[in-house]
Amino acid sequence: MSVAAVVGALGVLLNQVFIWPQVRRAVTTVEGVAALTVLGGLLARTAWTAFGASLGDVPLILGNVTVATGFLVILLLMLRHARRPLALLAGAAGVGAIVLAAALAGDLVLGWMAVVSAAVVNLPQMLRALTDRERLAGVSVLTYVLIAAASTCWLIYGVLVDEPLISAPHLLLLPTALITAAIASRNH
Repeated sequence: MSVAAVVGALGVLLNQVFIWPQVRRAVTTVEGVAALTVLGGLLARTAWTAFGASLGDVPLILGNVTVATGFLVILLLMLRHARRPLALLAGAAGVGAIVLAAALAGDLVLGWMAVVSAAVVNLPQMLRALTDRERLAGVSVLTYVLIAAASTCWLIYGVLVDEPLISAPHLLLLPTALITAAIASRNH
């Protein structure tokens, strides 16, 4: 078994689990959870799943389809408490339309859209954590620690398989996950 296969397998495993502590926490409360991070996460993970399918990259597909499902569950939990549910529903519809349009435009467009959306997905949550430190009850520290670990794996995997589009978003995703985890940890 190659190093890339081991790192890819670890990335897949971490992706299978990192979203679920956040889902569990959202069942209790979504206070402080950034809707843009949830919608962005749904966009990024759906795009990565589609990009993985276009490449025939099974670890990339398996590593993202479960996370997309987790973000969808969080979105549904947020809808229960939303002041503006139509805005969340419109955002979810927009996610589907964007991924479909990018997929129809081809692998290059889909890949770059996945890269950009994945790179910035944690920014709204990190900014919320930085600016509203008292309202982070719904933010799972464990999720962000696991995101950082998974991000490390995918950064290395992309280098090992010579696919920069896989590694690129993790240059921003990794530090934003660590910062969010640190701030939320101090708040809890």
